[in-house]
Amino acid sequence: MAFFYLVMYIPARYFINMEFDSFTSLPLITRISLPVLACFLLALLFHFVPKAYHKVGVPYVVERLTYHGGHLPVWNGLMQFVSAVVGLLGGLSMGKEGPAVHLGATLGSVLAVRAKLTQYGVETMLACGVAGAISAIFQTPLAGVLFAFEVIFLEYRQHFVLPVLLSSVVATFVSHYLIGPMNVFDINALHHVTLSLELLAACLLLVVMIVLLVVLFFHTQKMAWRFSQISVWWRFSIVALFTALAASYLPESLGIGYGSLSRLLVGDLFVYALLVLILVKTVLTAVTIGLGIPGGMIGPAFVIGGIAGVFVALVFGVEADNIALFALLGMAAMMAASFQAPLTALVAIIEMTQSSAAIVPALFVIVLSCLLLRVLFHQESIFVERLKFMGMASSMSPFRRHLRQHKVSSVADEVMVLAVKIPLEQVKDLASSMVNYVVFKTDGRWYWVHRAHILEALQNLDIGPQAWLRFDQDVGVMDLRLAVSCEGILQIDEPSSLEALLGWFQETRQNDVLIRLSNATYCVVSKHRLDQFLLKHDD
Repeated sequence: MAFFYLVMYIPARYFINMEFDSFTSLPLITRISLPVLACFLLALLFHFVPKAYHKVGVPYVVERLTYHGGHLPVWNGLMQFVSAVVGLLGGLSMGKEGPAVHLGATLGSVLAVRAKLTQYGVETMLACGVAGAISAIFQTPLAGVLFAFEVIFLEYRQHFVLPVLLSSVVATFVSHYLIGPMNVFDINALHHVTLSLELLAACLLLVVMIVLLVVLFFHTQKMAWRFSQISVWWRFSIVALFTALAASYLPESLGIGYGSLSRLLVGDLFVYALLVLILVKTVLTAVTIGLGIPGGMIGPAFVIGGIAGVFVALVFGVEADNIALFALLGMAAMMAASFQAPLTALVAIIEMTQSSAAIVPALFVIVLSCLLLRVLFHQESIFVERLKFMGMASSMSPFRRHLRQHKVSSVADEVMVLAVKIPLEQVKDLASSMVNYVVFKTDGRWYWVHRAHILEALQNLDIGPQAWLRFDQDVGVMDLRLAVSCEGILQIDEPSSLEALLGWFQETRQNDVLIRLSNATYCVVSKHRLDQFLLKHDD
């Protein structure tokens, strides 16, 4: 995340000659040229890169978690990195937080796969990557943890909490050390908030405004999604045109928008254009992301909500010292309503202000905004809506989740690996063994047999010489191929979870399988034993 930040900051500072995300300071021709050039480069990149690598962002992370066990390809992550840097430097209305989530999730997934972790380990590492990414970008460790649970997993995973917390805290320390304190918004700590009827009325107006903005944000994107099959050149040209027009007449809408909100909070108020800025920023971000530009929505959502909060404060004639409170309330409500992440939004503003004074009004606007969107407009998170539009589920069934949480050892029978020809003394030792099954390999194939059948064959020696009896240096040995009737069995490496094992049984239509575990030992799993496990745990 520090490298991602520096790759954007250094070119902006030393080549474009501006502070990152401060496009209003640039000459008009530069402001117009940057988004046009960025869209051209992105269209060129998408044209030559295979379509399999075009999928990026938070919806893609949720998709891979739901349908592919959380395995994220490295090349999609690289595509996200390059395209996000180009778009952000070009002033497109998008955020860096969504790409950061994809990069963090990819890192966690790759490390888990390289370490050959189980499905539980893959999901844990993915959650650690997401939480670490958000923590590094905002330097809000608790908000990073909650974001991973509320937005990516769509549920709280108690058994993930400790490693995810550790990842989040370490990421914050590293971000502080490499980048320094990131005061995204120049907001002083709120020491006291007086609850009054005027505050309640202002909060109600803010809730109505936020809900309408989120509906506009959602429906504009849904309209843009319908053009997803059109050539990338046409789609990105439309984004370039819209952004160039915004750069000409309202440059405050360019980029993420942190700079514009910061100026509002220090008293540089352009009230006459405030409502226009809110609407333009909302539509421009929705069109940019909806037409396929690989950027994030979290940062712009924060900015839109913050500006809406400032607007409401000015409508009610709030004192300048309290305008920051309404900006925070708007940021929290917009984020919570857009991504259905109420606790993430609440904790984020607490960590940013290092104060709990705004908890009561923040909870009021957050909860009411989320409820109104769900009840009146039936809107889920924008990421969930995107997956629904693509015909995909955003979460897995309880049955699949239950299977993912269990390893193969839950249904496995231990086996003893023997040579094809074994000394009779070793055969006799099988009588005291607690292992029921024996496996051996011959002619490149694995065979398995119950231990009792081998012991029965040994007892036949009392009748007379057997066809399976051989002598090796005057030592009697049993040839298992001749002594017992053996069944062939396929051998696979240990699956990541019972879900993967069930999928293997359904695909191959086998009844039994020999599994090589990570510690180089073997076990046998039968389809019947797996079915018994599923019936036993069926709720």
